[in-house]
Amino acid sequence: MNGIINLLKPPGISSNGAVVYLRGMLGVKKIGHAGTLDPGASGVLVVCVGKATKLSEYLMGGAKEYVAEICFGKSTDTGDSYGRVVKSGGEIPCAGRVKEALRSFIGETTQRTPAYSAAKHGGKKLYELARKGLETPEKTRKIVISELEYIKETGEDSHLIRVACGRGTYIRVLCEDIGKRLGTCAYMSFLVRTKDAGLDISGSYTFGELEGLKNKETALLRADTLLERFPQIRIGADKRKILFNGGAIGCALPDGIYRAYADGDFLGLAEIKGGAARMAVLIAES
Repeated sequence: MNGIINLLKPPGISSNGAVVYLRGMLGVKKIGHAGTLDPGASGVLVVCVGKATKLSEYLMGGAKEYVAEICFGKSTDTGDSYGRVVKSGGEIPCAGRVKEALRSFIGETTQRTPAYSAAKHGGKKLYELARKGLETPEKTRKIVISELEYIKETGEDSHLIRVACGRGTYIRVLCEDIGKRLGTCAYMSFLVRTKDAGLDISGSYTFGELEGLKNKETALLRADTLLERFPQIRIGADKRKILFNGGAIGCALPDGIYRAYADGDFLGLAEIKGGAARMAVLIAES
């Protein structure tokens, strides 16, 4: 069993917990996810099965889309509704001011990594240190937000927004930063991931739907269909064995990562460097 499952992760379970549940359901050993969703969040979770697990790092680089609710006037230690309130009484901005503030976050920017996150320091996940009351180091990373749309007002102090972004973007930190930009405090009260790596929530399977399938393999997607942002190369049948044995073949294409095909089969991802191509990730059978 090899391929990708578009899972609709429910709130209340970690991404790793979802993978463990599917491992038992599918009866497979090799399975993992490509991009963590917080336990309290729901939405698209890209699950790699079998040899497709080798491609998870490349799948995580795909574009993502979220719908989030931002709540003003309070902030929590985790940045979401599951944390402890650490500040309250801030100003509640109107819809017009929220819309105006969103525009300033579009493009490339630097974002801090929250203490309650799976990012690591000294081999330990930051949330493990935070839960023990230990000080966590200040870390930042570059992120790209391509679209930031105001959807609607959902309450006296809350608003719904849509975010299209790249890898590594923490939406709860974005919500906190929007609050700061408006001179108040805020936290993320709701989050659903609607798109990831080319998968859409409209095509996601719930646990119940997967359990109801007589043939679970019908839920599997071809891994290469999620990697279309990489160009493709066609390998002659006579060169296939060379690549399978770890060798390189001559190639005049520009340097970079390519989807490699031979005789119609998806071999995996090849890297071209200095006029030579060799397999970076091999998933096909010899």
